[in-house]
Amino acid sequence: MTRQLVEMKDLTVAQAGAARPELDRFSLTVAAGETVVLLGEADCGKDAVLRAAGGLLVRADEVSGTIRFGEGEAVPASRKPRPTVRTAMLPAAAQRPLISRASAASQLVRVVARRLDCPRGAAREELRAALARFPGAPSLEAIDRAPPALDAIAFSYALMAAATATTPDLVLCDHPFADLSPAASRLLSDALKDEQQRLGFAILYAARVPQSVARLGGRTIVLRQGRVVEEGEAARLMAGQTHAYTQSLFNALPQDLADRPRRAARGEPLLQVQGLVLKPDPKRPGRTKGAIGFELRRGASIALVGEDGSGRRALMRAVLGLERKPGRVLFDAVDLNLLSETMTLRLRRRVAFVAGADDALDPRMTLWDTVDEPLRAHLALSRELTAGYREAALKRVGLASHDGRRTVATLSPFDKRRLQVARAIVAAPSLVVVDEPLRGLDAIGQTTMRDLLADFRVEQQAAFLVITADFAVAEALADEAMVFSDGAMVERGAIRHLKANPKEAATRALIEASAALKPLPPAEPAV
Repeated sequence: MTRQLVEMKDLTVAQAGAARPELDRFSLTVAAGETVVLLGEADCGKDAVLRAAGGLLVRADEVSGTIRFGEGEAVPASRKPRPTVRTAMLPAAAQRPLISRASAASQLVRVVARRLDCPRGAAREELRAALARFPGAPSLEAIDRAPPALDAIAFSYALMAAATATTPDLVLCDHPFADLSPAASRLLSDALKDEQQRLGFAILYAARVPQSVARLGGRTIVLRQGRVVEEGEAARLMAGQTHAYTQSLFNALPQDLADRPRRAARGEPLLQVQGLVLKPDPKRPGRTKGAIGFELRRGASIALVGEDGSGRRALMRAVLGLERKPGRVLFDAVDLNLLSETMTLRLRRRVAFVAGADDALDPRMTLWDTVDEPLRAHLALSRELTAGYREAALKRVGLASHDGRRTVATLSPFDKRRLQVARAIVAAPSLVVVDEPLRGLDAIGQTTMRDLLADFRVEQQAAFLVITADFAVAEALADEAMVFSDGAMVERGAIRHLKANPKEAATRALIEASAALKPLPPAEPAV
């Protein structure tokens, strides 16, 4: 008989004064070795489920229903019981779960020691062994640095090793791979599934996008506004969905926008790159083999596709005059290498940025000030004209109903992205640099951002330079792609042609990671 780890019945979690409960009469059973994915937008209730399963309900939570752990008795959830089964939390590296100034290794050793109730020396060896079980994971010595010095994949491996080193019965996954590229997310998901097969723990996984359903398999529960709207095995949900909301989540993945009406990119090139060398060849000093050359016209879009550290952002910095590289960069027929810093800054005013990083905007500024800033900095407009442009831009991105006196720090990640688009709209740029615009958003947020950016490009005829590791995003927002690996461009062409006939291994890997995913077959729960 399969052992039950957690059973929740009619669980309701609410905050005092909230318009609706965070979780409303929710029931769930998790068996040993089972995988359960909680899928939904932000504030759908999945975070409350993880808190309840981990015994992390706080004093402010008003709770009803019952919770039972393991072989124990069901107890009122209002008592906020602690688990009697071994649980481990797996957060996302982007959540910054560790102190930034201390060594990641030392902090994780303390976590393992506390969970296993063992000396730190023994915990250190347990963490070392857990890291060694993951192919491609860093060594314990490699993570003996402050967390900001680790790349996202290495940090994710370290967090996963710390969670599994405690031999848990249940791993609670709080969007652990949501902010990573498709290739990195698939790599780490596979590693987590392999460790689950070895150790037999159950997984309760909070997810924003359906890709997690396909990667992890198991059972999926779709939540909306605290209630279950659909539930089933991953294979069934991937094949077809019953509820309209579930259908909207699965249909909200980046799609080809080739059928959208677009004006032809004509006229003189806005951006010309000639013989640009990102990484000199040590074997051929002075040679220009691997030099990059391309043109970008107004209204056109090129995607720079590659993993972090592949060279795509090095090209972006060279194009904007932030770094000097061998070769020529002409912006509107002006050679940036011949300009003074002052003149380069003036040209850069014609460039707008939309980034996936939450710190791209000043958190202390209000919504109104954030959108007004480009107008005040570059144009001497009256207060009435400035307000008119601002309100029109906020309306286009769906933020007109927000209180303009709110600070950026109070906004959700989705609203911050939309605010960046509004700021770009009023700036009327010639070139828009779009850097991982969909990363970390839920499925519906991704669709909204994709549509906003596509409409912006069509209506204002701005040239787009799209930086991404996701070929699906590149296909949705660009016409051509340049693929980067190991500091150099390895392949270039129309995105449809690249997908149909990739010539380089790096291109094939990126395309496969972003391709439509097939769900894993249902796994038999451990007995």
